[in-house]
Amino acid sequence: MRFSSTRFFFSLLFLAAALLRPAPAGERMVLGYYPSWIRGSYPHTAVQYQHLTHIAHAFIFPFADGTLEMSGFAHYPELIQTAHQQGVKVVISVGGWDLVRTPRFATMVADPTARTRFVSNLKNFCQTYGYDGADIDWEYPAPADRPNATLLFQELRAAFNTVMPPLSLSIAAPSGDWSGRYDWTVMKEVLDWIGIMTYDFYGSWTTKAGPNSALYGTVATTDQGWIDNSMIHYKAKGIPAEKLLFGIPFYGWQFNASTLFGPSTGASQLTYNNIAPLLQQGWTRHWDLPTRTPFLVNPLKTRVISYDDSASIAEKAAYLKNQSLGGVILWALGQDYMNGQQPLLASLGAALKSTTSIPIMVGETPPLAFELSQNYPNPFNAQTRIRYHITRGGAYTLRLYDPLGREIDTLAEFTHQPGSYEVTVSSATLPSGVYLYRLTGGGFTLARTMVVLR
Repeated sequence: MRFSSTRFFFSLLFLAAALLRPAPAGERMVLGYYPSWIRGSYPHTAVQYQHLTHIAHAFIFPFADGTLEMSGFAHYPELIQTAHQQGVKVVISVGGWDLVRTPRFATMVADPTARTRFVSNLKNFCQTYGYDGADIDWEYPAPADRPNATLLFQELRAAFNTVMPPLSLSIAAPSGDWSGRYDWTVMKEVLDWIGIMTYDFYGSWTTKAGPNSALYGTVATTDQGWIDNSMIHYKAKGIPAEKLLFGIPFYGWQFNASTLFGPSTGASQLTYNNIAPLLQQGWTRHWDLPTRTPFLVNPLKTRVISYDDSASIAEKAAYLKNQSLGGVILWALGQDYMNGQQPLLASLGAALKSTTSIPIMVGETPPLAFELSQNYPNPFNAQTRIRYHITRGGAYTLRLYDPLGREIDTLAEFTHQPGSYEVTVSSATLPSGVYLYRLTGGGFTLARTMVVLR
């Protein structure tokens, strides 16, 4: 197939401008968990609703008798009202990881009376407080709970369907269900979506450092799991791809280790807004290509942090599109909130709305002459770096364009020898918005978008 490079490129510029507009209906889901305890540090007025389709307000729990426990949970009508005004749905998240309260699920579902009471109470809770549905985060049912759990979800579906419009019903599921916790022949029918918690593959319980949320991997190296493996696992159970959402963490794990996959003597969690400043404190960023994940190493080489940044999120957004999956779940909103910005959420929103989140080929065959990486950081408000790799010597140009297709700057124009190169771009003269950078040479063009946030 032959492309018209000019027409194709300017079509991309036109579409890239859509990044500045609210998300259209029918796009892939982006569900962000909003823990109720972060209201003080991350109020509803700070949420970037334009990058979300759903918010899961966390958490309430069941009592064993089917009544609802609210301890630790704070109602937040302003969050629900503002989200609805912005076209974002809000669901209540029921459960979570709790060694005391989570076991009540098994007791409740085993008692038909308690189960019926829970179903009725949860439906009434959603209607009373304006929630659009419920996300059940039971971590985790045992295989012996499977028959009663199946009845619970069937009964919830029937009750939720009596509301107009019907309330949504979903679950947060583990990265793999090898022990048969759920009857997926039923679950895939009664659930609107299934959020797979593809994070915490490595942590304080593992004896080596590893990616918190690897996109790809192998049993030999990434032995605790990776996202693509989880999606293959669940699709093999007959779950439609459009009902599968994978998890993206806005936090990382700091290991007592010298390198990724090296031995670890302990680990602790750090949110992204505590990780990002370390880049200014002597920590070195590295990129693990096989897993598509970044990691930081401290100057003494005694600490390693596995986390996600704008580059890995761009890779995951591209994967989401290529696999035609339903969307992503985020744990958790507010964990990238710093200096009034939310770089991870903004990066995800830009990547999902962009038509150029995957390198674009203009030519008849794949370009073997060079590779163009996503700029880092992205979005940015001071400066960013663009890296590209040349495999054949020759003349190349790297140019920057605004959304109207006007050339802003020639970032690089040289006769390059094979090797890797990096260009730093300053935002000093660039207003907030979406821009395209385009690398051309050898008859081929690759283009990506970048976002400036003020």
